[in-house]
Amino acid sequence: MLRFFRRPVGSAQRAQGSTVFWILSVTASGLLLMGWLLPWFVEPTASGIGTSPQDVLLNPAGFADFLIYVIAATMLILVLSPLVEIAARIRKRQLPQIADRARLIAAVAGLALTVAVWLLVRYILGPRDSTLGPIDSHTVTDSAVWLTMYGYGVAALVYGARTWVLSRPNVAFGLVVLPFGALLPLMFHQAPDFLLWAAASLAVYTLLGLGLNIVVGFAGLLDLGYAAFFAIGAYACASFASPNHHIHLPLWVLIFIGAAVASVFGGILGAPTLRLRGDYLAIVTLGFGEIIPDLATNNVLGLTGGPSGISGIDQPSIGPINFGTNPQWFYWSLLILSIIVVLLLRNTEHSRLGRAWVAIREDEVAAAATGINTTSTKLLAFAMGASVSGLAGAFYGSIVTIVTPEDFSFSVSVAVLSIIVLGGIGNITGVILGSFVLTLVIFWILPHMNEWSMTVSAPDHPISFLPGLGTVNFTQYTYMVYGVALILMMLLRPGGLLPSRARRVELEKGIESESLAAVQGRA
Repeated sequence: MLRFFRRPVGSAQRAQGSTVFWILSVTASGLLLMGWLLPWFVEPTASGIGTSPQDVLLNPAGFADFLIYVIAATMLILVLSPLVEIAARIRKRQLPQIADRARLIAAVAGLALTVAVWLLVRYILGPRDSTLGPIDSHTVTDSAVWLTMYGYGVAALVYGARTWVLSRPNVAFGLVVLPFGALLPLMFHQAPDFLLWAAASLAVYTLLGLGLNIVVGFAGLLDLGYAAFFAIGAYACASFASPNHHIHLPLWVLIFIGAAVASVFGGILGAPTLRLRGDYLAIVTLGFGEIIPDLATNNVLGLTGGPSGISGIDQPSIGPINFGTNPQWFYWSLLILSIIVVLLLRNTEHSRLGRAWVAIREDEVAAAATGINTTSTKLLAFAMGASVSGLAGAFYGSIVTIVTPEDFSFSVSVAVLSIIVLGGIGNITGVILGSFVLTLVIFWILPHMNEWSMTVSAPDHPISFLPGLGTVNFTQYTYMVYGVALILMMLLRPGGLLPSRARRVELEKGIESESLAAVQGRA
């Protein structure tokens, strides 16, 4: 057990550990900042309006004010910590160890005080204290409280175990992300629209990214028509669980049907493209990605419902639990499925098949010369990638209850490919990070920017000098966001936020400087 923590770390893993440390430290600062600006307690009919800790500093009114002032001090230390780290790096100086100890103390103290304030205001003082607004039996604890607690917890891990985070970045990333993902529906229980985003966008696109990473990241085969397999899985679910064909199979059967059908079509696509590489392969897959939605639009064989698609898709239920009443059950199901897929892909990556994919990606001719069956290996990559997309499509159809050809346009393939490029080609951890960042910006922030901009441009708002901001349709800039993000990534981090160790060595040092086995930790 001790050898797991003391195992020697290579240069590539140290570089990835440094990136994960920065990501987690910035995440902690962001969570604390959101917890500070958002209200802690709201009424069910208040539309998220309430008193935040920053309002307490401006208008002190209760017993817990002193504790909030101390929380503000600890929060300021941790929020500014990434800037201090940047300043130290610019000056080429290393912060003393006591700085990490001070930040660890601030994180632990802030977490304890946040719990104390929550208990005091919510359960002990109640209506007798108006520190964070009026409290009664109908008051709901807002997500800001849980975000603050989690931000302090992440900060305690990052600054209290810096050496371990740097040496075991993937484990540290999973230790932060997995509990947050599992608790997300509980933290945002009062925001069903956010939970719907988490299920229909974040979880679904995470599965899509993991599937495409098999084809593009592991095997090095550029696929621009990945949305076609997503459509196949969704239409399989719609065909066997809707009044359209008078068949009503449960979702737990449909996900396997969707995966199997998509896998077959993945093999069909891969078979005629085995001799193609690079740009030629990309063009062929792009054509396949356009053919499938077009067939659906033309209601091929009377199966797809034409431009109107298939509606009334059944939503699953387990005993008294009806998935249609709360999207959190879809989210948790997709989270469990994503964990299973990640475990399978990690084992496959380090198996004989995974090494064969790497060999084909680096040099297909050399791989064939060493005895690797490139035909079956590439077909397996297409089939396995398509099957994961089929799983995501089956869940997506059940969540939205209607599938139309417009849901599977070329923009879906671009989004999934952008997730891989943004997160890091070939790195499972990077794909998960890229899925969160891109879906949050594209499918949550941009659609809600119109609402927020109307609030900001209101006449009584402090920055009402921007009256035209409320009339801007931010969703029309989706492709601009894609373009800017990809350009910046290619210029600043061509390997992505968390590139695979082999990819990092190729970009920064040259593959000749370190063997592939050493890069992958098997030397």
